[in-house]
Amino acid sequence: MMDTRFNNSEIYWPAVVRHYRVSAGLNQTELANRLAVTQTMVSRWEAGGAAPSRRVQDLLFDLFWADSATISRDVWMQRIAHNPCMVFVVDAQGVVQTASRGFARLAGCSPDEIAGRSIDALFEGDAMSLFERLSEAGFFEGRIAGAESAELYIGRDQAAGSRFFAHGLHRPVFMPGPQVLWLASGSEVTQQNYEDVRERLGGPSVLRKAI
Repeated sequence: MMDTRFNNSEIYWPAVVRHYRVSAGLNQTELANRLAVTQTMVSRWEAGGAAPSRRVQDLLFDLFWADSATISRDVWMQRIAHNPCMVFVVDAQGVVQTASRGFARLAGCSPDEIAGRSIDALFEGDAMSLFERLSEAGFFEGRIAGAESAELYIGRDQAAGSRFFAHGLHRPVFMPGPQVLWLASGSEVTQQNYEDVRERLGGPSVLRKAI
């Protein structure tokens, strides 16, 4: 069963605010103008002296989205389900929100059989270990900007019988709630490629902290 200590991820606003500001090339005054607040307030958020109001939290996540996508979040989720490549989205509880046709093909089942299921119910081995590492590092709190990994997926339940190696890239997606979701994309690789990537990374995965 999934470890419930990972089930309550609160957003770490100092990292999220600074990550957005620096990645957007803004100084504190420019971000304050976008959010209709003072520069002093932005400084307090980044220092951890206060948390943004719910209005600002939602607006900040909308700005993250607008800078990285040209379609709505709902359309984005629908398109992932039809993607022929390996893509899936997981929430802080480890539940798959949507999975692509490509990922479902590798798992030997349909996207609908994956969506709504927890990672540990579908796979054993590296997939759950990666989720736990991301959770422990604060991925779902907004502390991690991205990650690279090499995993062996061994299916069970609906995915029983599947077994494949993958090279994955991972980044946070900022959604209403507010909540941070895990977007995983990648490709199936040979066992030799899997071992080569792990050697290059110095282990199963490398995480890049938010700015």
